[in-house]
Amino acid sequence: MTAGRAADAATLPAPLFRPGAHWHLLGICGYAVSGLALLARAEGRRVSGSDQDAYPPTTELLRREGIAVDGRHHPDNLVRHGPVDLLVVGNQVRRGNVEWAAARRAGLPEVSEAAAYLGLTADRRRVVVAGTHGKTTTASLLAHVLDRAGLDPGFRLGATARGFGVAARLGGRDGPFVFEGDEYTTTARDRRAKFLWWDPCVVGLLNLELDHPDVYPDLLHYRRPFARLVRGLPRDGRLVVNRDDPEARALAPAASCPVVTVGLREGDWRLAAEPTVARGLTRLRIRPPAGPDVEARVPLFGAAGATDTLVALAMAQAVGVAPPAAAAAARGYRGLARRLEWIGTARGVAVVDDYAHHPTEVAASLAGLRRRFGPRARLVCVYVPHTFSRTRALLGAYRDAFEEADRLLLGPVETARERHRAGSVSSADVAALVVGPRTAVVADSAEAVRTVVEEAQPGDVVCCASVRGFDGCAERILRALGGAGGDAVAPGHRPSTRPAQPHDQPRGRDQAPARRPVPR
Repeated sequence: MTAGRAADAATLPAPLFRPGAHWHLLGICGYAVSGLALLARAEGRRVSGSDQDAYPPTTELLRREGIAVDGRHHPDNLVRHGPVDLLVVGNQVRRGNVEWAAARRAGLPEVSEAAAYLGLTADRRRVVVAGTHGKTTTASLLAHVLDRAGLDPGFRLGATARGFGVAARLGGRDGPFVFEGDEYTTTARDRRAKFLWWDPCVVGLLNLELDHPDVYPDLLHYRRPFARLVRGLPRDGRLVVNRDDPEARALAPAASCPVVTVGLREGDWRLAAEPTVARGLTRLRIRPPAGPDVEARVPLFGAAGATDTLVALAMAQAVGVAPPAAAAAARGYRGLARRLEWIGTARGVAVVDDYAHHPTEVAASLAGLRRRFGPRARLVCVYVPHTFSRTRALLGAYRDAFEEADRLLLGPVETARERHRAGSVSSADVAALVVGPRTAVVADSAEAVRTVVEEAQPGDVVCCASVRGFDGCAERILRALGGAGGDAVAPGHRPSTRPAQPHDQPRGRDQAPARRPVPR
């Protein structure tokens, strides 16, 4: 290995992965990197890290496990906690980072977070759930099913799975390892999609829609890493594909392995009846490729919830769990933090926190809430577009994204990594296009909280949707309404008796402590 250059984990000397080796992680507070830090620590390695954007609760969780966290990037971090054996770089670390540059000058062995996961999961069956929307939910449901079926899986997710209480775990060495397939770049110096590192034997492909326009200028470029992922499957592997999505379906012929299709009405796995909602769960009668119909009950709603469940169960079968056992194991799934997560009710107003940031995702989130709370509920959406490049590239898609809402408050575009693009587009541009709800642009989260509270009526459902939580907007609304936590039941709200419709808009979801799910 050339000193100071990123290496494939497989080419690194084995002692760098042994218990006792000192790993130093750049960008340690990111979900994937912090999860990696905890797994490395659990295996007996010394772990430290730094992050310019260090914040609780991640910092407290890491420090509680004996991991030193520095709140700024500086060359001194490389020696402050003892000699570093391996540098691990998260994809949020930018070129020109002074600590990264110092490590390269010193010739420290270096891998990306994605490559480090490859090293940790050597000799294990790896499965990847990929797609623009729904991969976190599907991957977490799959991990839950495999766990309940006794396979003791490991996983790497982009959110906290409430049933496990963590976003990553190693599981048993003989168990499969489930990856949420991140298509974003590996590092600032390695533009490959992260999921191309993991060499899976099973891939679930949900859907493809242009995203991350800061990396992929058009759908043609966005499609390429997914095609590589499919082509890379071994001949004895499996591809599970959502045939209802034309982009996903079009990639299936590239696989050299058997292909399993899922669909709401057609496919190897499909629905045998219309879904129904009762007691906070969607009841799905499912027809597998062979054998009798099976029934799954999950806290997921609409077409996307059904598709996610079908893909998870089909992938579980590909790993070795029979359909009846997989469907039974799905019971007890508790969902994810910040994916339509009910945080409480006050003054008859239910408050929900959500991660939706793509127009398709927010449309599906609102459709799911409409199904849950029925046609008479007043849906209030506080939404923050994420990044200037995404907002500008997908501007037209916002036109109908909020049609299920009655009231819409738009916060300023989340800058994230794109300060250099400030002014290229604004939330006012989004507001000018929106059709449906009464819409206003708010200057900040304080104005959003104040407006929601002033207008609140019993029976309202307030959904706060953003990547970073808009300064804890959902929790602040609940407190301002007089709620200290969450009621056991959402007063004034009843589940819709209308059956979930398979033809509803597909749903997408891509840091917060785990809380109770939306009471559905």
